[in-house]
Amino acid sequence: MKGNTSQREKEMERLSNELSSMRKELDDVKEVLRGLIQVIMSREENLDDDEYN
Repeated sequence: MKGNTSQREKEMERLSNELSSMRKELDDVKEVLRGLIQVIMSREENLDDDEYN
């Protein structure tokens, strides 16, 4: 029984670490998407300005 508990604790720790890593990766993806949206929006603004000239 004690071996199972230790094994479960190790598995929980591994899953916890993996979840933390995934959260960090998701934050990185969100940051990239924010940057892409800003670039797209600024290009659209520039296109709008060109249309009026």
